[in-house]
Amino acid sequence: MLIKIAWRNVWRNKGRSMVVIGAIVVGIWALIFMLGFMNGFTVSYINGAIEHEISHIQIHHPKFKEDYKISYNIPNGTALEKTLSSEPGIAAISPRSLTNGMVSSTRKASGVRIYGIIPELEKRVTHHDSLLTEGTYFESKQKNPVVIGNELAEDLKVNINSKIVLTFQDEENNLVAGAFRIVGLIETTSPNINQATAYVKKEDLNRIAGIEDNIHEIAIFLNHPEDETILVKALEQNHPALQIESWRTIAPELELFLSMTDSFLWVLFGIIMTALIFGIINTMLMAVLERHRELGMLMAIGMNKWRVYIMIVIETVFLSLVGGPLGAIIGLITMNWLGIHGIDLSAYSAGLKAYGYDSILYPSIENDTYILVTIGVIITALAGALYPAHKAIQLKPSEALHMT
Repeated sequence: MLIKIAWRNVWRNKGRSMVVIGAIVVGIWALIFMLGFMNGFTVSYINGAIEHEISHIQIHHPKFKEDYKISYNIPNGTALEKTLSSEPGIAAISPRSLTNGMVSSTRKASGVRIYGIIPELEKRVTHHDSLLTEGTYFESKQKNPVVIGNELAEDLKVNINSKIVLTFQDEENNLVAGAFRIVGLIETTSPNINQATAYVKKEDLNRIAGIEDNIHEIAIFLNHPEDETILVKALEQNHPALQIESWRTIAPELELFLSMTDSFLWVLFGIIMTALIFGIINTMLMAVLERHRELGMLMAIGMNKWRVYIMIVIETVFLSLVGGPLGAIIGLITMNWLGIHGIDLSAYSAGLKAYGYDSILYPSIENDTYILVTIGVIITALAGALYPAHKAIQLKPSEALHMT
């Protein structure tokens, strides 16, 4: 009976009820959009770093990353790479020789990290062939081809087919150099790659360095990123003499960024819920004050204060049950549309690129978030109903019936 009366009360004043429902719908939509927007930034930043630079897992000689000496190669690295490539869960794997050196053109010289790669394997891990702005990805027949970032090319004042010289130390710490021809320019979300990285064929780098078929790094890209922890533990058990790291260890700033974003999203969630609760309190309080005669009459004919209190709370729950799912559905539709078409932020592309972001943002949130947001709004609505319900039972029937 009380539920039936509460339901009728909700729709007796449709204008007032629609204001409350509208506030809930807009609140949920705004919350979902902001969560998706912030999550899109996080996913774009982390995925860009993993897919174009560090991959999910890397393997090195334990001392190699201390000063990147070319003599610290992975023992039996080529055989290990072939064994790992057949492991389930590994989508792609790339063996690399690697050293630091100098790149020089006729106009300028700069410090650079030089990767010796096998292009057919490397492009399956870093997908750099899809980021070409000019030239080709090692498809040219020219001798000693090299691919560098756009910003490095601008700094050296070179272009496609220009010749550059790479200088680095060989295994015995002697300076060696080789002339390379630029066959491709790439632009990634990584400032390190754009400004200070050169990719050459592994056979060319190893020949000049005199290190035969040695490799210094094995980069692994997984089918399912969530398998990373399990695979790292398994590799550490099977190869205790090697340094095996996940992207969380290689780039701890990404892990910190992820945790900070999660904390910020919870703060944002709290702010919007707090704004929503005050909106519900304000609207329901007005509704109670407008209905003082009706509430006074109900108490005068025998409805006790506890039932009046529960009736006001149930009315608010009904409003939230209509507005909550509706807001979640509109938010879901918005996220799906933006997940396909994205938000064009190319007007800010220069600033975004400097921090490793794409100029097209694809907002997204996990499915569980929709349920969490809806439950959060219903709890917020319940909390917002308590004070108006309390004010309702403070009315004295004799005074409420004579109030104007």
